[in-house]
Amino acid sequence: MALRSEKAFDKGNEIGQLNTGDLVEVTNRKDATYWYAYVPRLDKSGYLDKNYIQIVENATASNDSWTVKVKKGYLALRSTAAYNNSNEIGRLNTGDVVLVKDSSDSTYWYVYAPGLDKSGYVDNRYIYNSGLWTVKVETGYLALRNKAAYNESNEIGQLNTGDTVQVKDTSNDQYWYVYVPQLDKTGYVDRNYLTGGSGTTTPSMTVKVESGYLALRSTKAYDKDNEIAQLNNGDTVEVIEKKDSTYWYVYVPKLGKEGYVDKNYLK
Repeated sequence: MALRSEKAFDKGNEIGQLNTGDLVEVTNRKDATYWYAYVPRLDKSGYLDKNYIQIVENATASNDSWTVKVKKGYLALRSTAAYNNSNEIGRLNTGDVVLVKDSSDSTYWYVYAPGLDKSGYVDNRYIYNSGLWTVKVETGYLALRNKAAYNESNEIGQLNTGDTVQVKDTSNDQYWYVYVPQLDKTGYVDRNYLTGGSGTTTPSMTVKVESGYLALRSTKAYDKDNEIAQLNNGDTVEVIEKKDSTYWYVYVPKLGKEGYVDKNYLK
């Protein structure tokens, strides 16, 4: 099925191709034939013929939809909630979408993978949704902990006002399990110091360079040694943190990598 830039059948407006099992997030369904949708696998939005899409297991809540992100290799879909070479039943790549069905386990969540048309367990450290929460503390910092309790010995990181986290588990009344992109760590934080939620999304921006490329860097500075990737004009990034006046921390879906870029070359 074609993803199109306009609400019409035309070879010239085709901007992507969708296969059976691909997942889309419909954002506008006013037209009788062509609905506007976002395609996580392609990281693109456009129009598609509504007659060729269907609701999968009534998974209409956006919080049920999570995206795979691995720095290299693949994320295994498993038949049991454990790491074992013999229980691998499928492979998921960065950008693939899964629907979370059971998140009761601390590590392995039960999901449905539309692209594979299979259900199984995946390591929840490698799936993310778009909901972001922002840290807000009057003074000091918010501790990231390895246990859902206040204890000086379980502190594994420090978060400041303005830092963002992705919430993974809200079952505890006080301590929520989160992933912290800038620390690349998961742990527990006191939810009373978080603001935002599912309405706060990761803003997408486009690279704009007149010539050459935009460097993705491991640190907030211009240095040949900290360059970890190259971004071209038109590439898309998701801004995670933008407190610095020059270098913003971003995620690059195409590469499955995070790092710093000069904000002056984003639009």
